[in-house]
Amino acid sequence: MKNKLVLTSLRNTFCVVIYIFLVSQLLNNGEILFGNIGNNFIGPFVMLLLFVASAALVGSLVFGHAVLLFFEGKRSDSIKSAIYSVGWLFLMMVLAFVGLLVANLLV
Repeated sequence: MKNKLVLTSLRNTFCVVIYIFLVSQLLNNGEILFGNIGNNFIGPFVMLLLFVASAALVGSLVFGHAVLLFFEGKRSDSIKSAIYSVGWLFLMMVLAFVGLLVANLLV
């Protein structure tokens, strides 16, 4: 069961990283894709909607499996799953920072 927890949390965290990358590309290229929307109400509305949807999606990917295990009565596996997910997310963040540092040193 431990290997399954590790692999499930790794898969879910990898999906979070892919989603974060896609959202960052959307934000980076938003003006190219959608043009200059000006100062009307739709821009802040869409950004807040993206923020709320992102929080729901990422929260369910990081903690959804742990919550499911908790309600199935597997409390220790639930805690392990949450710790693995946060640990994988932290490791991927550190790797991203190291990649940025290496890229900065090579330029």
